[in-house]
Amino acid sequence: MNAFRQSDWDASPRYPSNVEAPYLMSTGVVTGEDRGARPLSPPHAHADAMLAWCYRGTVWVHLRDAMWQLAPGQGIWVPPGVPHTAHHEQDSVGCYTYLPASAATAPTDGIRRVLVPRAVQEMLLHLGINDMPTGPRVRIQSVLIEMLQQPIPDALADRGEVPLPTDDRVRALAQSVLDDPGDPRSVAELCAAHGLHERTVMRIFQSDVGMSFGKWRTGVRLTLGARLIVDGMPIGAAAHRCGYATTSAFSASFKERFGITPRQHVAGVHADAAHQSYWR
Repeated sequence: MNAFRQSDWDASPRYPSNVEAPYLMSTGVVTGEDRGARPLSPPHAHADAMLAWCYRGTVWVHLRDAMWQLAPGQGIWVPPGVPHTAHHEQDSVGCYTYLPASAATAPTDGIRRVLVPRAVQEMLLHLGINDMPTGPRVRIQSVLIEMLQQPIPDALADRGEVPLPTDDRVRALAQSVLDDPGDPRSVAELCAAHGLHERTVMRIFQSDVGMSFGKWRTGVRLTLGARLIVDGMPIGAAAHRCGYATTSAFSASFKERFGITPRQHVAGVHADAAHQSYWR
């Protein structure tokens, strides 16, 4: 989750466009002293659509009611006017590309995951730090926009999304699960530790995210597990890190949620040329 309450999201400022005609887009890079577990800034919105994408490590994009986990080469479009913030895990680099509605080739009115090919990443960064005549720059930007507005081509489109409850009463509870998905305590024990009645928690989660707290907690664990095994952690170690007593229990839960086994997931990612060059 993050350090902000619903009142902070309600008060999110909206920043004006930072793209000046005739240019079609701009990209900012966040690294160095800006990295860490803390959010980069309070919730805010932009007049332009924003593509948040990960160049290195893991980037988390926070929305009012969800978090999106981005690995290298993955991004999400955030529509104009939608409050958001982000945080980067240690040694990660996140990039933010802004696109005015007038330059878009497709609607940007919904949260949508995309893949950012390596060549597109490098060209976006190249345009950000190198001078170039206006004509060629605009033509390159036009091609990049067309490529960036292609939808993700496989069933991984929502695998990195973690829906979040909006009720502040369960904020600390949800944060504790996000901080330590492998916590072995039962649902009842976690609720009691936060001074909450289990039935109240169930009601809030069902209302806010459309599922029970237990199912949501499982989703958080498996989202972490999917990242860990692709990063090279053995499946058994990932299972333990995510709170599963055995590899078989983790694998069964993974398949039930994602429709494939952990090994099939890793093989699919590594075999896909579109993904293969991202992991670094």
